[in-house]
Amino acid sequence: MKLGCWGEDLAEKYLREKGYTIVDRNFRCRSGEIDIIAMDGTELVFVEVKTRRNLNFGLPCESVTALKIKRLKRAAAYYASSHPVKHSGVRLDVIEILMQHGTVYIHHIENVFG
Repeated sequence: MKLGCWGEDLAEKYLREKGYTIVDRNFRCRSGEIDIIAMDGTELVFVEVKTRRNLNFGLPCESVTALKIKRLKRAAAYYASSHPVKHSGVRLDVIEILMQHGTVYIHHIENVFG
């Protein structure tokens, strides 16, 4: 299994354990791709998952650039307008997964829009 798919599966399991309901995975449109779409209570959450084997290229979340966030915002807006999911609000989260020395670290960053 590829590292990215493994990381997304792990992130989905983590979110389910936290009480989230998974709505969709790997949604693609012209604006981009969203790894996981979930409900946190009544809030619609778009999740970008970044997985790394080491810190040679920095923290996983550091690869979520301003351009990536812009694309995620557009894809999220398209999804929210084209899918009838009742929600009270929308947010973008990043889950970074780091495997280091046989240990897996998961860090969930909520609401990267600020």
